[in-house]
Amino acid sequence: MKTKNLAVMFTDIKGFTEKTSRKSRSEIKEMLKRHNESVLPVVARFGGRLVKTIGDAFLVTFESSTDAVLCGVAVQNALAELNKGRAKDDTIDIRIAINAGEVSVAEDGDIFGDAVNIASRIEGIAEAGEVFFTEAVYLSMNKNEVPSSEIGYRQFKGIADRIKVYKVLKEDPVKPRSAADSACADEPSADEVRAGGAKEKDTGSEGASFSGVGGIAGKIMDAFKKAGMMRDVDMEDGFGKKVRINDDGIHVVKDGKEIRIDKDGIRIRRVKDGEGRD
Repeated sequence: MKTKNLAVMFTDIKGFTEKTSRKSRSEIKEMLKRHNESVLPVVARFGGRLVKTIGDAFLVTFESSTDAVLCGVAVQNALAELNKGRAKDDTIDIRIAINAGEVSVAEDGDIFGDAVNIASRIEGIAEAGEVFFTEAVYLSMNKNEVPSSEIGYRQFKGIADRIKVYKVLKEDPVKPRSAADSACADEPSADEVRAGGAKEKDTGSEGASFSGVGGIAGKIMDAFKKAGMMRDVDMEDGFGKKVRINDDGIHVVKDGKEIRIDKDGIRIRRVKDGEGRD
């Protein structure tokens, strides 16, 4: 049995058991057919290898962490299009989780090891329509191609160490890309956006919980209002930077990017000329 360093992806359909309990066998077969036809071509396009199918779930490996995450985004986008106009029982909503590390590869192609086990655990907390991944993936991927948000540390059954978890940010679209495409997407760096959108609670070993950037921003805004310091400010300097401060928060537009700080956290998006002044 040989070992390799790979990115490991788990996917599964959320609520599959509940949905199929109300369907005939032919309807279940049709749903799985639509699922496979939507997911597997995308996996192949990004160089993924389907290791095995486990019921409604896929276990896939990639040589590249970046390709694994971009594949996850492309899969979610494809399913979002597929679900348009369909009744709730006919939608296919999947959870995607990715980890990276050393795995043992059996002769039949199956894989084993902690990297696989951790990916499976992350999939258990992933949200439908989202792409969750570990710090191991974050450190090895191209951060310029995938805006991400740190969710926080999680402790999983059977895993000795707490695992830091991230997810792909949706505020700034990821530029579509195939595995063979070497052009870098023109997106904000992960350093710019990784603090934003982290609304999930992070429970540490002492049980303390944190409400994330949004909660901190909200408290700062409330303190400014009580002190009478949150006044309407709308100004523009000589270098193309526009700043607006009001009850909605702080908005800064500079070099085609808008940064918003409010009770929902920190969000960054690209804007066209004239945008970002709502």
